[in-house]
This record gives sequence, C-alpha cells and structure tokens, in this order.
Amino acid sequence: MIALLIASQVARVVVFPDRAQVIRAAEVACAAGPVQVEFPALPPSADPGSLRAITSAGSVESVASVETPKTAAFSAEAAELEAKVRGLEDERAALRDARKNADRQIQLAGKLEAVAAGRIGQEVSRPDVEAWRRSLQQTLKARLDAVRKRSDARTRERELQRKLAELRRRLAAQGVARERKERAAHVVVSCPQGRPATVELSYLVGGASWEPAYEARAEDEAVMLSLHATVRQSTGESWEGAAVSLSTAVPSEDATPPELHPLRVFAEPRPPPRKVLVRRDEHQRHAEEADSEGADEEALSVRLAAKGPGVRGDGTPARLFIAQTRLAATFAWKTVPRQVPNVFHVAELINTAPFPLLPGPVELFRGGYLGKLPLERVAQGQRFHLSFGLAEEVKVKRVVLEEIARDKGLFKSSQRFHYA
Repeated sequence: MIALLIASQVARVVVFPDRAQVIRAAEVACAAGPVQVEFPALPPSADPGSLRAITSAGSVESVASVETPKTAAFSAEAAELEAKVRGLEDERAALRDARKNADRQIQLAGKLEAVAAGRIGQEVSRPDVEAWRRSLQQTLKARLDAVRKRSDARTRERELQRKLAELRRRLAAQGVARERKERAAHVVVSCPQGRPATVELSYLVGGASWEPAYEARAEDEAVMLSLHATVRQSTGESWEGAAVSLSTAVPSEDATPPELHPLRVFAEPRPPPRKVLVRRDEHQRHAEEADSEGADEEALSVRLAAKGPGVRGDGTPARLFIAQTRLAATFAWKTVPRQVPNVFHVAELINTAPFPLLPGPVELFRGGYLGKLPLERVAQGQRFHLSFGLAEEVKVKRVVLEEIARDKGLFKSSQRFHYA
C-alpha cells in the first residue's frame, strides 16, 4: 500500500445553525495497489464519527481518524494571541514590582525627612541653613521621584489590563482552535492504475453558526429585499475560497422521526342533549397564513448558496450575500392618533421569493437609512408588512369633540360613557 500526504483544500462548506459540514478535496494518482491518502490538520472540533469519504474512480476501502498532540495551539492566530498575553502578563508583573519599589522609596523618603527634622531641631542653637536646605531638597526630590514612578506604573498597569482583556476576549472567540492537538484522516482507496481520482472527505465541526439579515429598500411600487447572512466560525480552519451554502436544518432534530402516541377511544352513556338554536361562528387560523396561488410546497429545511469573501476561523463575523428579490408593494398611510400623533408609511407585501424569509433583523431604507426592525418567519406566498418610517408630508391631530360620563342606576352601580 502506498501512503500519500496530500495537500487538500476546503472545497465546499454547508453551514447549519449550530455546526457545519466541511468537504475537502484532493487529487490522487492511482497505483497498482491500494493508496492511503492522508488529510492532515483537521480541526480539533471535527467529529471523528462523521468522517465520510468518496472517490471519483474506484472505491473507498476504509476511513480512519488519527489524533496527535501538539506543543502549540491548532490555530496560528491563537498561538500568537497566547504569546502576546504571556508577554503582557510578564510586563504587568514587572510593573507591580516597580510600584512596590516606589512605595518603599516613598516610605524611606518619609523616614529621611523625619531624621532631617530631628537634626534640624538639635542644631537650632547653631543653625546651618544651607545644610538644612540641601537635606530637605534631597528628601523631597526622592519622594517626588518615587510618587511619579508609582503613578506611571499604575497608569501603565491600567493600559495593560485593558489590552489583556481585549486579547482574552479574542482568545475566548477562538474556542476549540486553542486546543493543542491535531487530527488527521487516513483514507484508503482502490482505483485503476494510471488514472487520476478525486477523493473527497467530509466531516462535521462545531463552533460554526449563521444568522439571516435583510435590507429592504422602498421604491415607487415595490420593495427591493436583499438577504444576507452573518457567518461565524471559530474552528481555526480557514474557509476562504470555498463554496459556502447555508442550511436551515438542525441535523440532530431533523434526523429524529416523531414519536406516535396511542389514541384510546371510549364511550359512556349520557342523557340526550337538548336542542338549542344558536349562532355558530368558526374562525380558522393556520400555522402559515399563505395564499394558495404562487406558493410552492416547502420542505423541512432550505439550503441557500452564499456569495462573498471567505470565512476566517477566528470567530470574526463574515457578511455574505445570498439573494435579492423585488416584491410588489402596496403602500398606505397608517396612524393611531390616540397613541402617537404621527402617520407611518407602511408597505403591504407578499413573499414571492423562491424561499421563505427566516426570522432576523431587517434594515429599512427609503431615500436614506431609517432604522432596524425584527422580521418574523414569512412563508412563501404569505402576506406581511414593513413600516418605512414617518410620512413627514402628512400631519395628524386628535381633537376631543365631546366626552360625557353619566351615572345610571339608583346606587350608581353602572356608568355610561359617551365619546365623540
């Protein structure tokens, strides 16, 4: 068997709300016998039980995971941050020693001042003014120098504490990338000799997530809605240059079928009911209020392709563009004068996009930036509303024309109110 160490690269990534599936690809030259392909430097958060491999030619015989300890963190950036933290902690310890030394110098200067004052008291009969002045100046200078050193040390300590807090925050964002171990995958494939083959290795990693974000821009009779995604991952593995897609599925939940409970039916004797003619109104409300026309049947999850720069592995959020759609809008003015003496510009929309709108913040634009509002889940074909700020060209004023309260009943047990 021939062992090959292949420089693989991340080809595709599927990001779920709480994890991600990473697919690496490597080109292999097939030999006479089985070929062992090694995929090195897998992130520590990779689940060994999720390793899967496929090959474009031949077959995959086995997939194994090998873990080795490391002296440095898995992520080079995490190792650099740890080195900076150690350097700042050493500098802070030196400043503490300097501050304690300055405190001792201040105490010593105080003792020297007491000695000088005693000598001056003893030499009152034969005063040596010049010697007194030099002695007091020396002790005062020593005290001032010590106070200045202590003040400088405290100022520098506060600055170092702020830098250490920022570095520790960035280290915490690294997550599993700080672990000092490395995992590799060994894939054994058999393929025809002399033919090239593409071997793909897929695995699940933690420390990855994504959230939707929207931009809604009001036009004359439409709203241009853009869907973005904020992706974060702290695995230490760079996804730059990989094709990233986003899924709304939660693997641990969507893979579990629902549990059926038994339904028991029984009967018991009852007297015949009395027939009474009453009015019966039935209101039906569905989980998704959507128009039947133009709405496709949705699956349990949706996968969306993202565009934009790659995603770094240090927890830095990356904003990726997904899609843009133009929604026909009916604009109206709405007001509640008793609550707010303003008129609002509201758009009534129907989600005609080829995907449902997931819960997330939506930034509103009408000429300029208006603000940010939360958007609930909107199914395909479902109606929803967006408010585009105040209608400055319209003013509203509430005036109470008549407000009368009359007592009714002998003991004023009930009251009647009349408003206009």
